[in-house]
Formats: sequence, C-alpha cells, structure tokens
Amino acid sequence: MTAIAYSQFRHRLGEVVEDMMCSGEPVTVTRADGKNFVVVPVEEWDSVNQTAHLLSNEENTRRLRESSEQARAGRLVERDID
Repeated sequence: MTAIAYSQFRHRLGEVVEDMMCSGEPVTVTRADGKNFVVVPVEEWDSVNQTAHLLSNEENTRRLRESSEQARAGRLVERDID
C-alpha cells in the first residue's frame, strides 16, 4: 500500500487518484496529527464490506471455511444455477 503525506495528497490529488484507480491499490494518507486515512477504489471498498458481512455470522463463517477446505482438497461439485 502506498503512503503519502496529506500536503502532497492535496497538491497531487488528481495524479494520486488516477494512479490508485489504475493500480487498484489503496493509498494511505498520513497526517501530522496521526489521524491518517485510506483512499480506496469503490470496488475494493465493496469487496471488504461484503467479506465483513459474510464473516459476521459464525455459522456462515464455518460453512465458508469448510467449503474452502473442500475446494483445496479437490472435492468440488459443479452445479447449474438456472
């Protein structure tokens, strides 16, 4: 993740945002008062929120881990989802 000082972020806003959008990598903006923030593409933000939602339920987390283990072991079943 790239980091940039707040003053540089302000002066180079367009360039920093364009670079972030092209790379898809978040940018940490550091401030002198220590109240830093992160700028991320909306797709990344949506993905993080969706993951947090999926893992917020203990039963769902268990099922996702179980499915992941089955996939790594090659125990996959293909199904049509009409």
